[in-house]
Amino acid sequence: MAELTRRNFLLGAGAAGAAIAMGAATNLAYAADKKADEKTDYANQVSEELTCDVLIIGGGLSGTCAAVQAGENGDNVLLIEGQSALGGNGTGVECTNAYGLHPNSSETTLGEMVAFETKSQAYTINPLLVHDMVGHAAENVQWLIDNGVEYEAIEDLDPAYLEMYKAGRYRAEFSFDFVYKGGAAGVGYFPAMKKKLREYGVNLRLNTRGRDLILDESGNVIGAYATDTYGDTIKINAKAVIIATGGFGEDEERMGKYGVDLNDIRIIGTPGHYGDGVTMAINAGGIEHGASAFGMTNIIGSAGPWGPIWDKLCWGGPSLWVDIHGERFSDEACSAYTHNMELQNVPVRLNGGTCWTIMDSKILETMLDGDEEAAQLWDEMIEKGDDAYKADSLEELVDIMGVEKDLFLENVKIYNEHAAKGSDDDYGKDPQYLMEISTPPFYCGLIRGALEGLYSGGVKTDRQFRVKKPGRDQAFENLFAVGADGGMLYNHVYGLDINGSMSCHGINSARTAANTAHAYISGK
Repeated sequence: MAELTRRNFLLGAGAAGAAIAMGAATNLAYAADKKADEKTDYANQVSEELTCDVLIIGGGLSGTCAAVQAGENGDNVLLIEGQSALGGNGTGVECTNAYGLHPNSSETTLGEMVAFETKSQAYTINPLLVHDMVGHAAENVQWLIDNGVEYEAIEDLDPAYLEMYKAGRYRAEFSFDFVYKGGAAGVGYFPAMKKKLREYGVNLRLNTRGRDLILDESGNVIGAYATDTYGDTIKINAKAVIIATGGFGEDEERMGKYGVDLNDIRIIGTPGHYGDGVTMAINAGGIEHGASAFGMTNIIGSAGPWGPIWDKLCWGGPSLWVDIHGERFSDEACSAYTHNMELQNVPVRLNGGTCWTIMDSKILETMLDGDEEAAQLWDEMIEKGDDAYKADSLEELVDIMGVEKDLFLENVKIYNEHAAKGSDDDYGKDPQYLMEISTPPFYCGLIRGALEGLYSGGVKTDRQFRVKKPGRDQAFENLFAVGADGGMLYNHVYGLDINGSMSCHGINSARTAANTAHAYISGK
């Protein structure tokens, strides 16, 4: 069985691996200096001064798109990126929603998608933003094609890829995706967009991090301070600033406010998500979103996300989950009902960030479902003690986990009673997933989170992706947050109902911000 991954399902691991490598290069000095020092007096440390029309902070999928659009508009553009290459996590993005261009578009109305998505988010998101994102998808994707971005021909797509979004843990309600050439934006998107950056004369500074926004006496944004790989400070005068730093997944302090301890999770994807842009916008007077959606899923041991252990054993289902004390805390099969692979981690995150998954031999056999590769990997993990363990009795399992013995055994007893009568009286788990834990040997695995990045929600934005200020309809005229730094498309959970929505949002927010900035600069 080939390794199941979001990034290589279409055309194999090679293309996606190469794409991610394009954005993975980083300077060790930045790795050691993850968080911008908010108290630093950058104004008195300036060693270089630059001037531009539009400053774009962050060179991932959204920032690069904004820079190309601003360059096409004829603006003088400076794009700074903290890493030593453009791309960020965008290099591994496999597709974007192309509703309106996709041949199946006539089968579904825009209203159906907007209604389904807002209902899925319990009506806690702004339907107008979803409407704009999907409603502009066709023109945005056509613009990318006109700029040389390459997609796989729909008729050439692997049928298994198309079926992946109709069933299982990946299922999307609506799929009108155009797949980037090579199955990753690092292959189909960035080479063409970088060519356009050169064509439009965009000034690109790599290894350069945005640190602090510059405000005039009236509180208007007039530029930003940045530091380069040598630690020198650059003052950048700008008529408009677009923030596109990819969220704050590696900002220990801000993640801690959401109850996430970075020591309990594994950071995957590309580096550099230190929250620079979000911190700058909030320090300038912007409003924090407060309902950020994390790209986090469950893992056990060193097996990593997306592989057979993740696919078979990390989502819960018929296994029992207990916290570090030994108490059950959730319906373990919740992600099975929604088919949202991100949702599997939410109850774990809300209850401390780690938990134990408990199985007996019958439950393990059911969850493995004949997958010989997963079974072999699980045996190897047990042999190595790689957060996976086996015991002849539940009492022995307690000693391995280090949980409270009486509490754990009582929770197993109650769970077994629920399973015996086919009714989960505590959390309402679907009876098809209720199985007694009674047949030795017994197994446990320590579930942690694997964080790919922040999907949306650093700061609040308006319809033009201008950073909002306190008060009704108040926003900066010339400060924007795009991609994962803004958007407000999701409420705590990344919605997979509209496939390719994050890429779709990144492109739409970038183009909207760049065009709004151009209108502001030109006085239109």
